[in-house]
Amino acid sequence: MFKIIVSLVLASTLSACAGIDFGSPNTYQRYDVQHAGSLEQGTVLRTRAITIEASQDNSGLTSLISAGVGAFLGSRTIGNGTGRYIAGALSGAASGFITQKVSQVLSHHAGLEIIVHTSTGRDVVVAQPDDQQFAPGDHVLLISTNSGLRVTH
Repeated sequence: MFKIIVSLVLASTLSACAGIDFGSPNTYQRYDVQHAGSLEQGTVLRTRAITIEASQDNSGLTSLISAGVGAFLGSRTIGNGTGRYIAGALSGAASGFITQKVSQVLSHHAGLEIIVHTSTGRDVVVAQPDDQQFAPGDHVLLISTNSGLRVTH
């Protein structure tokens, strides 16, 4: 019984982790490789901590699949006769709920809002994950690719 519960929680957690991408400035997307981008120098004026929220899976497909697997495993391993149907329903509902909550927690990531004064006189605001730290006065590079704009040292 304990093994089944642990398996359901693990399956729910893993299915909730799939596909979260926060666009790190240290990671290039496949379609950005071997394509020309543009580069501009600038100076950091200000930074502030932000929270980046990944898009939610509004279809509920992840929770539905997790609930189905949980119901199947629950009905196969818990109870006999009509009790196994009740166990399947309860384990399916629990695994779907766990998947939804884990997905909500994992969809938030710490980030930075960076205001940069470029060498051409423009002020640019970039929001990105906090993989790199910046302070006012830092000389930085603004890199523009198909994925968007990123700030790096």
